[in-house]
Amino acid sequence: MRFREIRREAGRNLSSGASKAVLLMLLVAATSTSLAALDSVEMTGVIRAAEEFRARGASITILTAEGSVDGRACDALRHVEGVRAAGALAESETPLRVASIPQNPLTFFRSSPGFATMLPKSTGSTEPGLLMPTAVVDTLGLTLGDPIQTADGPTVLGGTYEYPDDGRTTGMGYAAIAPSAPDTKFDECWIDAYPVSQATTDLLYTTIAADSNLPDTGPQLSQHNMQLGKPVAPGAAFAGRSTAAFPLAGFGIGALVGFGAVWLRRLEIASALHVGVRRADQTVTLLLEALAWSCVGALVALPAIGLLTQALAVSDLIPVAATAALTPALTVSGAILGTLAAALLVREQRLFSYFKGR
Repeated sequence: MRFREIRREAGRNLSSGASKAVLLMLLVAATSTSLAALDSVEMTGVIRAAEEFRARGASITILTAEGSVDGRACDALRHVEGVRAAGALAESETPLRVASIPQNPLTFFRSSPGFATMLPKSTGSTEPGLLMPTAVVDTLGLTLGDPIQTADGPTVLGGTYEYPDDGRTTGMGYAAIAPSAPDTKFDECWIDAYPVSQATTDLLYTTIAADSNLPDTGPQLSQHNMQLGKPVAPGAAFAGRSTAAFPLAGFGIGALVGFGAVWLRRLEIASALHVGVRRADQTVTLLLEALAWSCVGALVALPAIGLLTQALAVSDLIPVAATAALTPALTVSGAILGTLAAALLVREQRLFSYFKGR
């Protein structure tokens, strides 16, 4: 048979309902769409968890070594690849008394210049002066550059930051930070790096001044926000998601659907072979039919993938959508291979066995 005639035969089988194309298409659509949608939701959840981990300060690692941290070395860590911010901090023994709220002194810190962008939604040091939480700034009715009268003398509001109550270590939600020269000693070095790796964390030890007298306990490392648990490599979390095997599941289900669709027609196929239809022509006809109903069914999954991933950033959208689209693609592949396997297993010699077992 010429390919044109084979194509027409496949079209007649599809339009007449002999191939059960609508039912098979619905099976493929249900399989590929549900599996791809669940995988998209799971992948999006992994990305959202990573974003929340960073947003809530869980990616910040703090080295504590009282009076032993070199501020300049700590600030220099922000130039390391993968590090968002780095800065040194030391708490003053004397709180800061502001003239407008003398009865409620603020916890007072001094920091290296690099610390100004460490905390969330920080304006940095846009003016020479204090960094204060937005909640305190709103209470005092201040804007950037406004003068502030303190017990230690006049200063200005140089910048703001937010410090939500989301599991972070306490102490900086009602405080004031005074950026100071980096060539002095501090108590802590903070670094915000994600993914959190041992190599990056070990860099914190390089900020300990050579002439420092470390406490007996030595330098201590801690996580700024422990509520979300220990850091996990995003690649490992993505690969270890519960739906990672769904594309293979789609392939397996597609293969079963394709195999079953042909095997249920084994009497028809064996009869065609018995009257002289070549096996190659019969197989190509079945494959064209399978390609039609499986591709149409798989295409239904694409809008669902697009809808579930549309809120992701472009850098995340492309790999997530491509991974989710692997499920319908493998479902189609499984259907084609299942069809081919069943077509090759049907034997003309078993025609009467098929007839008796119909």
